[in-house]
Amino acid sequence: MEERIRIGILMGGQSLEREVSMASGCHLLENLDRTRYEVYPIEIGVDGKWYHHHTIEPLVEASATIPPEFRPLDSYEAPSPVYSELVTARVMRSRVDLMLPALHGPGGEDGSIQGFLQTLQIPYAGSGILASSLTMDKARCKFFIRAAGLPTPDWVFFSRRDWEKGAGEILEKIQAKLPTGGFVKPNDQGSSIGISRFGEGADPSEAICKALRYAEEVLVEKALGGRELTCGVYGKERPEALPVTEIRTNSDFFDYFSKYQAGGAEEITPAEISEDLTQKIQSLAIRTHRVFGCAGITRTDFILDGEEPSIIEINTIPGMTRMSLIPRACAAAGLAFDAILDRVIGETLFRDEVVPMV
Repeated sequence: MEERIRIGILMGGQSLEREVSMASGCHLLENLDRTRYEVYPIEIGVDGKWYHHHTIEPLVEASATIPPEFRPLDSYEAPSPVYSELVTARVMRSRVDLMLPALHGPGGEDGSIQGFLQTLQIPYAGSGILASSLTMDKARCKFFIRAAGLPTPDWVFFSRRDWEKGAGEILEKIQAKLPTGGFVKPNDQGSSIGISRFGEGADPSEAICKALRYAEEVLVEKALGGRELTCGVYGKERPEALPVTEIRTNSDFFDYFSKYQAGGAEEITPAEISEDLTQKIQSLAIRTHRVFGCAGITRTDFILDGEEPSIIEINTIPGMTRMSLIPRACAAAGLAFDAILDRVIGETLFRDEVVPMV
């Protein structure tokens, strides 16, 4: 047999999204072509240690379903030594040709693991340090989006210190800038963790206190009330857009439960929108991907402002679980998910140069 490329899949981590990360990593495990790749499942524990799983069946079985609510990190149990081996990143450097991060949230999607791998000179797929850190920071991402001339809803941004010193002044600013209501979000969390919605004239103080349980900074974003759409993009040199998906949720918004539980939301791919709007959203998704210098696979989320799409955020490591939007969009486009992974891996290992952003 021809020598296979050795791929380490990084999953788990120390964020509240570790359950989603484990499910994403296991779905990647199931989809990588074993005739081309020798796969190394690596779980980063809540204890910060790296565990190389030699047997994937217990790992896949444990990650087959995602709990309806994220679990507290203090409930973590380390993998059994029966089927896993405690390793270091330096050891894995000698065993793999490339790392494929499937880590979500702080420590995995914010540039931290990318910087660590880069320091150890371990090639990794996906976006780099700057793109990852900018896009994980919701408010600074929006500053960057608007500076690039791209549409995004209005917002108010402040820190815990700001809130403690002048809550009344911040509430007045929110009311003046977002009179029709909005979403209160922890600034550096994913999977809708800690997000609340408030209506016109409502006091968002309780929602702000909730968000501050998960982050030191808070973003309060204008609620536009239009249809919610999302679009994946893959590739670095010549990024391509996947079909647009419309999300119709049974909750007030696309929350953690809606994202990961069967029946939590209806996801329609391709979205039932005009061809012109489809092309506009795909073009904006590609432009956003390029503006931040992203690589691998991203997903840009939109809300319609009337008939015009407005960018909510871009995700540099979107969910890759069986229920996630990217694998479903690939299927709707008639694209094999493993072929998309082949391209992402190939661009990381075999490109000679990075083509400048156009």
